[in-house]
Amino acid sequence: MTDTTTAERDPLDIARDAIPGFRDVQTADAAVQQRLAELRGAAATPADLGAETFAAVTTGGPVPGDLGRRAWEAQQADEFRTAELQILMGVEKRLQNHGENTLRAGADEGLHALRPVLDELLDRARPMAAALRGVNDAQGAIDRGPDAVAAWSGFAGVVSRYAAIRNAQRTLSKFVIGDSVGTRYGSIGFRGIFNVWSEIENVTEIWPEWTPARSDGQTERPPWPVLYTHKPFEVQHDREWLLWLLSSPRVRLWVPTVDELTAAYLRQREDAVAREDAAPKERTGEPRRRPVRTRDTDGDTHVEFETIED
Repeated sequence: MTDTTTAERDPLDIARDAIPGFRDVQTADAAVQQRLAELRGAAATPADLGAETFAAVTTGGPVPGDLGRRAWEAQQADEFRTAELQILMGVEKRLQNHGENTLRAGADEGLHALRPVLDELLDRARPMAAALRGVNDAQGAIDRGPDAVAAWSGFAGVVSRYAAIRNAQRTLSKFVIGDSVGTRYGSIGFRGIFNVWSEIENVTEIWPEWTPARSDGQTERPPWPVLYTHKPFEVQHDREWLLWLLSSPRVRLWVPTVDELTAAYLRQREDAVAREDAAPKERTGEPRRRPVRTRDTDGDTHVEFETIED
């Protein structure tokens, strides 16, 4: 059984180990690749039987008696090699497709395997984040004391590990979702349903002002750190992001399956729409008006705007 608590292992390797049949596909592909390399390397320059015969007869020797057999054997060996190459290249493509299908079918098992990896990291990272609260640079850590210094120097490794876990999660989820996922609201692009939602289970509890109609043109800043206000779900897996996650007590971090992710997104989207519909609509202060056309005695038409009373 794979040890999913080994902090030194690549999270994607841990996830792949948990996918039934995936390592068998890799073993089969390695055997095919080795044989393909041998066959391609065997295409050496064939013996020049004509030059060999010329050299023999011009030095007084006889015509070699095995010319025909050797020529035929060389042709046969080349045809066998070409035939085997064609078969193995077809197997190579089939193995690639089979590997992708195996990943797709076993993505849930791989994502499940990432959960204890994330939990292990969070157990290690939370005390470090607490020690770094209010510390903005190395000098601040020194002033705070040994715990803060140790946390400051070790937190880069935690950030890198967290990014690797999320990259593994993205790889597996992408195999299932592809470019977009179909919902009753239409097709939603991969980034639209994955970014942030795949990390924070309760996005709209953390950011209750979010509504799907404004997600692309948002003018309010989300509660988490972003580079661009109008792209609230484009986050960086850096020190600032992880410190914010760990310092926000209401944030629930998770590694969902694709079905769990989709269901959570749709549920929170529906709740956000319901809140928006229930909220009182603010008036701009400018009264609504409608055009009224009048004609004077000379036949000229004039347009005036009449206030519409509520």
